[in-house]
Amino acid sequence: MPTIISAAEAKRRLSELIGRVAYGHERIIIERKGKPMAAVIGMADLTRLEALEDQMGSETHPIMRAFGGWADRQDLDELLEEIYAARERALGREVEL
Repeated sequence: MPTIISAAEAKRRLSELIGRVAYGHERIIIERKGKPMAAVIGMADLTRLEALEDQMGSETHPIMRAFGGWADRQDLDELLEEIYAARERALGREVEL
């Protein structure tokens, strides 16, 4: 379970917090006005996190690229209407929008 501290406390105790995450393998969450804003983790945790991100990124990249191709389409509604109309003509059945 990570330790939770305020941003002001983290600022005052930064050197101590670095030691706790580096040598004590702690994880520290820094809050501002009661909301989690940042985390301090050791280098081993960061290395594992980055490796996981690389692995997940390579698995999902083609999917994200496919959806990203539609992101800039201003005429998406018009395109969907054309698709539904083509399906209706091809299948001989009504398709509701």
